[in-house]
Amino acid sequence: MSISWGWLIRVLRTAEAIRVLEAGGYEAECAPLRRSVVEHVIRLHWSTTVDSRIFVEAVLNHRKHSLGKITRAAATGTPLPEGAADVIAALQSETDPDSEKISFKDMTSLMKDIPDFEILFKIWLAETQESHATLTSSASYVDFDPDEPAANLHMEPTPRSRFDAMLPSMVLLAAESFVELAVLTEEFKESLTAIRERITLLGAPKNNRPVARG
Repeated sequence: MSISWGWLIRVLRTAEAIRVLEAGGYEAECAPLRRSVVEHVIRLHWSTTVDSRIFVEAVLNHRKHSLGKITRAAATGTPLPEGAADVIAALQSETDPDSEKISFKDMTSLMKDIPDFEILFKIWLAETQESHATLTSSASYVDFDPDEPAANLHMEPTPRSRFDAMLPSMVLLAAESFVELAVLTEEFKESLTAIRERITLLGAPKNNRPVARG
């Protein structure tokens, strides 16, 4: 429960951070944050579909695997701060040796378990292209004149259409997943339904608009 609560709050606060950055003209640069929001929402929903013990063991095994990458890097010449190796070893020891085959799964594999969230997976893939060093991440600051053999370089991103209901939808889905995990569905059913209705109106085409530069 504590893990899922932490994920819910990460979604809420990251969504708030995105809004602050967007207000300052940095909508395009928020791609890594949007990607994080979508990934946390997918993981939260996944946590409602598996046994709680499997969920916890999968998360612990994922941390053990990730920390292993750090220790392997240290062994090849990237030094760790004093005492860090002991801390890593202690964290890795929290896993159950008998549960090593329980996998956290990568996002592609996870979609086989929760196919109803495939649309979020597609959004996550799109935001990944914007977040990583790709042609997509570069394209926001360059455009080509069909009549000239040259590119126009910009300091600010090209305006693009924004789906205003995206972030509210992510927050709602995260909240619904946590409420289900906390066995509070009946208590929050009416409130969440009202929020969903408002988000549906927000998602109407007339409310989706391009974001201007700067």
